[in-house]
Amino acid sequence: MKVIIAGGGTGGHLFPAVALGEEMIRERPALDVLFVGTSAGLEAKWLPKSGYKYELFEMHG
Repeated sequence: MKVIIAGGGTGGHLFPAVALGEEMIRERPALDVLFVGTSAGLEAKWLPKSGYKYELFEMHG
């Protein structure tokens, strides 16, 4: 099963999203989780170092 989890901008959004993904992977190790966020948020600095699969998008409000 594949799952996309979107959240970022701030740690208040990113870290709960990562915690959710980690728990899902713990429950189902074969799960394919992809984190998505913006290229301007905290996730652009944190996700590359995390080891998780991720995609960053350029977005504007």
